[in-house]
Amino acid sequence: MFRRMTRERYLSDPELARFMAVVRERRHVHQPRDHALFALLANTGLRPSEARALTRGDCHLEGRAPWVRVWRLKKKKTLPEFDDLPIPEMVGEPLAALIARLPPGPEQRLFMIHPRQMQRLFHSYCRLASVRRINLYSLRHTAATRLYCATRNIRTVQAVLGHESPDMTTLYAHIPDRILRDLAASFPAAV
Repeated sequence: MFRRMTRERYLSDPELARFMAVVRERRHVHQPRDHALFALLANTGLRPSEARALTRGDCHLEGRAPWVRVWRLKKKKTLPEFDDLPIPEMVGEPLAALIARLPPGPEQRLFMIHPRQMQRLFHSYCRLASVRRINLYSLRHTAATRLYCATRNIRTVQAVLGHESPDMTTLYAHIPDRILRDLAASFPAAV
């Protein structure tokens, strides 16, 4: 069965930098939550629903290699599976700041936010950062594209995104024009 997929736009590096700067610098009562949420989504490729399901007990930020346990419900499976996903240190810092503000208990959810409110926040920050209006899911595409550019390995991107098939992963990892230009320049000339 053919499934039509819309091609989501991902944020370029300058757009992502502007977006994250606005999230970091905007001062309000929910700033630590917003910073941790959007840093996590943009740097790990988690689905918004996976981020909303994270609890304090799922975050392991001590030591040299911080990681989070992500609960994923795979297709054709009745029970959720989990993946232990390493996170960059730059994501660990806002997560630690958020966790410090939460009530104690390993079952305490990190992001008590409705999906619609999450989408509205994303659009609000995009407007403030002068990023064209795109979908919240574009942060997943952004993370996949950045990871692919760094590794040039679709299997790595597949593992991080939690896809069963590399075919699905290729829909997420877009190839930026600069990589295509570099590839074209490296081709031997056949004259």
